[in-house]
Amino acid sequence: MDTKTVVLELPASVYAELQSLATDEQIEPAEVIARLVEVTRQRRAWLRDLAALRAQIRQDGGLQVGTTKDDVVERLRQTRRGIFEAEYAHLYR
Repeated sequence: MDTKTVVLELPASVYAELQSLATDEQIEPAEVIARLVEVTRQRRAWLRDLAALRAQIRQDGGLQVGTTKDDVVERLRQTRRGIFEAEYAHLYR
């Protein structure tokens, strides 16, 4: 891996926290930063996928779960019954 040396200025408190994390994990501070960058990249990808899923749901007309609390509860009960009938009811007959 081709690496470059850069100088990064951090507040003393952030550097101390970075050193503490690195010591706890028994790794170099640069590895802690690399892991944080990867976690951030994965989070951004997850948020993009979530936004795309929400857009698709809106485009398809929404979730159709109801407008009141009672409507939502009834819809969940119907869904639960449907899943039970489709997947498990045969086990109890």
